[in-house]
Amino acid sequence: MSQPHAPTETPLFRALWEAQEGRCALCGLSMPSNRFDVAHSTLWRHQRPTYDHIVAVARGGADDASNLQLAHARCNRIKGAGPSRNQRRRKG
Repeated sequence: MSQPHAPTETPLFRALWEAQEGRCALCGLSMPSNRFDVAHSTLWRHQRPTYDHIVAVARGGADDASNLQLAHARCNRIKGAGPSRNQRRRKG
């Protein structure tokens, strides 16, 4: 399946991008802003910014802006419905 060359520019995306300074909320590394910031489309597929629910909807989290952050697609997939690293730190 083909991925878009750039994330959909919405006010929410732009606000999250700026607040996180273009960094993944899960691993802290920078995210490419478009497909052409990385050498190959496979890298884009793994590194592209995606919306991540801080508290997964499956665990009772809200599906609204206050519960969203940006994360690499790969980091988001690895996290799944589990708690984010920030949540794990708060609990421990």
